Amino acid sequence: MSTTARFVLVPAALVLTLALGACGPESEITDADAPSQSTGQAGADPAPATATESRVQDLPAATEAPDSTERGVTGRASVEVPEGWTERRFDDAFSLRYLEGEGARDPMLAIAGDYGSFYGARAAASTLIAQIQVGTPGFTIHSQEDIEVEGASSAVRVDFSFGTEEEQDGVFDAMWVVAVDSGTGDTIAVAYSGGDDRVEDEDLDAVAESVRMLPAS
Repeated sequence: MSTTARFVLVPAALVLTLALGACGPESEITDADAPSQSTGQAGADPAPATATESRVQDLPAATEAPDSTERGVTGRASVEVPEGWTERRFDDAFSLRYLEGEGARDPMLAIAGDYGSFYGARAAASTLIAQIQVGTPGFTIHSQEDIEVEGASSAVRVDFSFGTEEEQDGVFDAMWVVAVDSGTGDTIAVAYSGGDDRVEDEDLDAVAESVRMLPAS
């Protein structure tokens, strides 16, 4: 990832790191009891934090890899899934995740279809950041910007990094996209993370541009 790109905010990483550094063990959800959408609360720990911890061990069984046209959908969140990535479900806010591989530094896409109730994307992103910035080594927000997400009243993209060279898994680059429907308060979040040598600017841009907020049911 280029130096310029690394200086994009950390909210997504929060969710990621949130999920990464602040999360505890995650529970596998089987096909029989998997929910139709995630039920995370605004204060719940996202998936990213588990990127370095639970991705390497006790991973749920993977489903068939999607083709290049498939989108990951849970709750009101929809995002394009990279071709060949495998799907896994977890019992937390970021219940739907796609992994490129099973290594700790391999890129991961995590989706929260219900990230609580907010009336502005900035407020939701701040919650993610607050959850992860304390106790996450190397957590650094590089940029935070308002973006357009189809179906959402407001949306924010946060680019960040976390981890240190001294740690076993090293430094990670990450991004959060948080979107809100101000009419209902519905909030979705997407987190993307991977080793800093595994994430490119175009990867982050492609994910951010593909996020959609589906109509309320």
